Amino acid sequence: MSFDTREEQLAIRIADLTATDPQFAAAIPSDTVTASVDVPGLLLPEIVQTLLEGYADRPALGERAQEFVTDPATGRTTARLLPRFDTISYGQLWDRVRAFGAALHDSGVKPGDRVAVLGFTSADYTVIDTALGQIGAVSVPLQTSSSPESLAPIVTETEPTVIAASVDHLADAVELALTAHAPARVVAFDHHPEIDDHRDAVTSAAERLAGAGVTVETLSDLLVRGAELPSPEAPKADGTDPLALLIYTSGSTGAPKGAMYLQSSVGKFWRRNSKAWLGPVSSAINLSFMPMSHVMGRGILYASLAAGGTCYFAARSDLSTLLEDLALVRPTELNFVPRVWEMIHSEFQSRVDHRLAEGGADREAVEAEVLAEVRDNVLGGRFVAAMTGSAPISAELKTWTEDMLGIHLLEGYGSTEAGMALFDGVAQRPPVIDYKLVDVPDLGYFGTDQPYPRGELLLKTENLFPGYYKRPEVTASVFDEDGFYRTGDVVAEIGPDQLRYVDRRNNVLKLAQGEFVTLAKLEAVFGNSPLVQQIYVYGNSAQPYLLAVVVPTDASVSKEAISESLQEVAREADLQSYEIPRDFIVETTPFTLENGLLTGIRKLAWPKLKAHYGERLEQLYTELAETQAGELRALRSLSADAPVLETVSRAAGALLGAAASDLEPDAHFTDLGGDSLSALTFGNLLREIFDVDVPVGVIVSPANDLAGIAGYIETQRGGSKRPTYASVHGRHAAEVSAADLTLDKFLDADTLAAAPKLPKAPAEVRTVLLTGATGFLGRYLALEWLERMDLVDGKVIALVRAKSDEEARARLDATFDSGDPKLLAHYQKLAADHLAVIAGDKGEENLGLDQQTWQRLADDVDLIVDPAALVNHVLPYSELFGPNALGTA
Repeated sequence: MSFDTREEQLAIRIADLTATDPQFAAAIPSDTVTASVDVPGLLLPEIVQTLLEGYADRPALGERAQEFVTDPATGRTTARLLPRFDTISYGQLWDRVRAFGAALHDSGVKPGDRVAVLGFTSADYTVIDTALGQIGAVSVPLQTSSSPESLAPIVTETEPTVIAASVDHLADAVELALTAHAPARVVAFDHHPEIDDHRDAVTSAAERLAGAGVTVETLSDLLVRGAELPSPEAPKADGTDPLALLIYTSGSTGAPKGAMYLQSSVGKFWRRNSKAWLGPVSSAINLSFMPMSHVMGRGILYASLAAGGTCYFAARSDLSTLLEDLALVRPTELNFVPRVWEMIHSEFQSRVDHRLAEGGADREAVEAEVLAEVRDNVLGGRFVAAMTGSAPISAELKTWTEDMLGIHLLEGYGSTEAGMALFDGVAQRPPVIDYKLVDVPDLGYFGTDQPYPRGELLLKTENLFPGYYKRPEVTASVFDEDGFYRTGDVVAEIGPDQLRYVDRRNNVLKLAQGEFVTLAKLEAVFGNSPLVQQIYVYGNSAQPYLLAVVVPTDASVSKEAISESLQEVAREADLQSYEIPRDFIVETTPFTLENGLLTGIRKLAWPKLKAHYGERLEQLYTELAETQAGELRALRSLSADAPVLETVSRAAGALLGAAASDLEPDAHFTDLGGDSLSALTFGNLLREIFDVDVPVGVIVSPANDLAGIAGYIETQRGGSKRPTYASVHGRHAAEVSAADLTLDKFLDADTLAAAPKLPKAPAEVRTVLLTGATGFLGRYLALEWLERMDLVDGKVIALVRAKSDEEARARLDATFDSGDPKLLAHYQKLAADHLAVIAGDKGEENLGLDQQTWQRLADDVDLIVDPAALVNHVLPYSELFGPNALGTA
């Protein structure tokens, strides 16, 4: 379809929606408001106020409606999601922004002060973030997927006056306030006082921070107080452009750096409507689920408000309600990362397979039916623009997505540092001012290359950042002498302003799931294998895993032996699963100077290797995808009567692309390349086959291999009485309540009846059972209890997930062997007399222990300290039920 035809059809679609859809028509941008915002010289606070007052009566933000449910047995209240969204208007948003800004100003927050914000995108988050700009404070969004340990350097560097945290992350904020930097106050948002858990979280935070002199308040209280206060004086133009926002990114270096956004840069976000980047200006009704610590997440929110549209927020940060949220919102713009497009494709494929298994018509007819179902029901059927960004999308997924949508899928290219620069490989002017390609001799890329010039892309844009916060040396390294930003991406210039991605200059690749891998480092690691003479590690940013070409030391060695050796080397080097090539080509001809695959200094000639093997490796990607799809289809229709271990092994191999030789009964899912997200998919697949719920915690447990997973399934099928998420809440429950967690669902009647008659624990604690000692918090608790037991000659018994007591002890020892010799020596001295380690799992019956050990603990233990939990902000509660709710019970 030609560009003109596509644009004509889109214009017709917009006109039809405007005429037939009242919500769509009501959200069309106002020319008057747009003109008022685009007046030159307006400061950020003026731009925001103009927008929020100009669209005062329109719906601005939407969140899933909730109802509060009180358990008559316990009296505790929880929230249940309803199948609709409630909205607040731009006028209400402005009132809250003004009130919160006034309250912060009254409590001593000054222009330039940093305020860290930790939480999932929401209406409350929007109020906080917007208010900071109104009073000249600097917003520092923190990644909710990171541990307090990872966030501590950011909090230490920025020294926030306030840390605002959603109730779900309030404990992490407290940890940061106690260990990194103590702010004057911690503000809890997304807080509903009707919910007991929310009140408890705020009370606990206040108690823990009382001794540190940190005030804990809720956003609601601050809004009430701020509503009675005068608005702080708006900043005046004085010729400066103060700092407004710090977006921390580790990128390819691993060290977090704060990219500085000035007030003028943030102001441009709020003027996005005038750019019409996604096509003809139309209604902006969006669903926001990307984090505010990511530029893409902010872009969706700001673009919606800048256009006078409505931004709805996903109900769950783990995206477990995403498809339901999309269907309710019916967004007009779809701005997703490739992983979400993959999720939608997986939903499509699953529905097709189920329909065919139920005796549907031919595949082509079923696929057409489900495609329309996904387009019109799941996505709502009224989108007029679609975009993908943050990571490359595969050609196959893009083709499917465009077929499903019926419109063009725009590919965006940009960065935190330079902003959006390319659409579909075409430089956008504005914001691009200029670009150039610089030779990369080490990799063999030159401006004289044929048929197209190639080199590292350097950019000048209107949105170019001024540098990294408190990092002048790093800032200097990313700019050339003419002020161009070094993107690190090698591109080919296939025409004026037309660029095509080729490679990464620093040999760092971003995989489709967002993980960075350093290819040269991996080549060096795998080169340590005694079976590998040379190795070329290959990746494609549109794929979530790596491939390789291996030249073995002995041409007669089997591919299976090489694979096993690579896995062993990876374990020794503590590589992540995504850093291990899923498959490889065995090459018996070495890379040499003569065949051009080595450089003059005997380094791998990456461009030549890519040219030589690239087509075969891409074909291998295609073959692996086809094999995986076929095997998964076969497994979904497989009889549950097949041998369990054989089926589990086949399922793991199909999902992870593991070789048959790797699928030994003692193979671990994570060693085969799995992670928590793929474990979730694996568990769903096993449930489809066996009608048994297999939690992620069981799949990724260090104590479980494929045989262990098969054994778990056989136990469950054999009539295990262990409670499950399904038995407590109902397998298909869309909403769950704490009221479901009654003792009779976890403990038998005899135990409950005998409990009141059991003897009380002794007043003096001499034997402590500790779980979770290998975790972030558990490590500190282990030391604290070892020190306490040293005073009374007592014992700490640590329960650690492992196959044996010896492996369990080694895991715990490794936790303290972190590079601090004093800490290690202190631990070893205490452990020598006061520590016992046993292999077990709190999610298993009797902690996974034999009857004798279980009875011994029951007789001897005076106190249980239980910080152990499976912490994962991506997985839904159903997957955390076993190790957390059940394990604690």
